[in-house]
Amino acid sequence: MKPHCTDSTDWTAGFYNPNHCLDALQKLEDTDYKVYQSRDLEFLAPGAKSKTSLSAVRLPRKYTSGTCTIIIAMLSTIIENILPGQVHQAQEYGTTDVSKFSHLWSIAAWVDRHCVNKNSYLGWCATGRNGGIGVFTVATKSQVNRILSSVLLLGNTSRSADPDLDPS
Repeated sequence: MKPHCTDSTDWTAGFYNPNHCLDALQKLEDTDYKVYQSRDLEFLAPGAKSKTSLSAVRLPRKYTSGTCTIIIAMLSTIIENILPGQVHQAQEYGTTDVSKFSHLWSIAAWVDRHCVNKNSYLGWCATGRNGGIGVFTVATKSQVNRILSSVLLLGNTSRSADPDLDPS
C-alpha cells in the first residue's frame, strides 16, 4: 500500500516542523518498537474482542513531539471524509488486524520519507495483514489530530498504563 500525502491545512495546521516528525518516529521506536520488535501482535479497536491467540495491543496509540504527531489506529474507527485517498468506508474494515511494531515503524518512516521529507506534506498509510490499521502523521495542532483524538478517545501510550500491552 502506498502512503497518501496531503498539504491540506486540516492536516498541517499551516505549520509543523519536519524534525518533530522524526522525533515522534523516535518515540514510536522507543515506546513500542524496541519492546515488541518483530513479534506478531493482534491490534484491536476500542471494545473489540481478540480473534487470535496472539498478544493483543489495544489501539489507538499516539506519539507526539512538538508540532508533529504519529497516530496508529484501526481504520474501522475513523470517520469518513477526513482521509485523503481513503477507498473504503469505516465499516468495511475489521476491528482487529495482525501486524508487528517493526512493520508499523517502517510504515511510519515510509510516510515520513515520502510525504514529510519528499513533499513537505503529511499523510497516512493503511497496513496490517488485512489492511485495517492506519498509520497517520499529522500536525499536533491540526483539525485532523483533534478529530482523531476526540473520536478515538486517545489515552496514555505508556505500557504501564495500558493493561492490554504485555511484552511477555
